[in-house]
Amino acid sequence: MTLRSAINFLLFQGVWFLALFLEQRAIIPILLIIIVMLCLSQQKQQDMLLLCYGLMISLSFEYLMVEVGFLSFSISPFPVWFVLLWCALLLTINTSMQFLHRMPWYLALLFCAVFAPASYIAGARFGALEVHPVVWQFWLIYGFAWSLMFNFIRMINAYNKKYLLVSEHK
Repeated sequence: MTLRSAINFLLFQGVWFLALFLEQRAIIPILLIIIVMLCLSQQKQQDMLLLCYGLMISLSFEYLMVEVGFLSFSISPFPVWFVLLWCALLLTINTSMQFLHRMPWYLALLFCAVFAPASYIAGARFGALEVHPVVWQFWLIYGFAWSLMFNFIRMINAYNKKYLLVSEHK
């Protein structure tokens, strides 16, 4: 892992813990960390594009999950800190989580299906959100759906990366 990837990973972890423990009170520090993540990005154009469509896809997915009852927050449909957490997560795709691009697609799906629900369940244990139904059902159903959504974002990102590289060489 390069130094840039390690810093990106640590910054995301900082955002996650700030969001988990401080929720709405963490908005300013999280915004500052996101700015640092963008400043450190070696692919700013691609990351900005990723934020635009990635947020639309991920927040639409999360909104649907809130509406069908898989998640709930104290602020409906979800709080600002959650949106910012998604921004930070998306900014890891091209840096600290680029190892997912080197995995076979089915392992990337499995990785996300296992680890994403764990993050939500941890957040629920600290009271930042609620997950429904019971934990094992949430893990299976939400994990699978989240994994498909996130890997769809990654696919679009990979396509955009190729397109941006081609357009830069013209």
